[in-house]
Amino acid sequence: MSRGQEKTKKKSEERDVVLRLAVTAMLIWMVIGGIVFAVGVMNPREDPRKGLAKLTKMEEADTAEIDAQIKELEEAERAADEAWANRTVSEKFANSYVLGDSIAQGLYENQALEKSFVTAERDTGVCETEVSMINNHVSRAVEIGPQVLFLAYGLNDIKAASGDAQLFGAAYRRVLEELKESLPDTKIYVNSILPVTKEAVEEDGLYGNIPDYNRKLMEICEEEGVTFIDNGSLVKDEYYTEDGIHMASEYYGEWVNHMAEAAEL
Repeated sequence: MSRGQEKTKKKSEERDVVLRLAVTAMLIWMVIGGIVFAVGVMNPREDPRKGLAKLTKMEEADTAEIDAQIKELEEAERAADEAWANRTVSEKFANSYVLGDSIAQGLYENQALEKSFVTAERDTGVCETEVSMINNHVSRAVEIGPQVLFLAYGLNDIKAASGDAQLFGAAYRRVLEELKESLPDTKIYVNSILPVTKEAVEEDGLYGNIPDYNRKLMEICEEEGVTFIDNGSLVKDEYYTEDGIHMASEYYGEWVNHMAEAAEL
């Protein structure tokens, strides 16, 4: 075979290769196109606006459901709060106890609180006396072991400490420390000393030291980590008895509720 014939044959073979590649490529594109078409037919693409509308509808449905659940929880909570607020005093004070003097004694004398929740006696104070009734009160509280303990002393200590707020404070601190040591899991609340009338102060000037006593009490409570309850705002002129010191029955219902609120009973 001549050289010219070989060259012609080679060109012919090259054309055949190129033609086969072209046909193969065309077939591949046809297959891919068919697949894409089939997928399109089987899974038609929706208008994006329709998808957004569906999503919005789902969100609205979820929001409505959540709102309904929140409303249901709020109603249940409101009902529970009403039931909690409507409990009797005895139910509120079921795990509580009150120690005090003649002011606290009025709690059961005026039927504001059952006597089983109170140990209180006239002439009792935190300052040392011959009888030392405060020791008996502390022992009673330790015996009961309440979750919440309210103290209401100070009226008799005005005279027992001769109006000396420092002496009174030191005595009250000793009582608190003993109670805290003996009742480490008990929450302790200290009631303020109630104000007296101007006439009572004029009759005995020592009662003029009550504000100093209360300031000292607040200081000690903060240092000892117990809660001070200020009851002065509860007192009204018409609540005083004839001596201008003790309270009438109308005061005690308010006092009980105030203690319960302060301790979240």
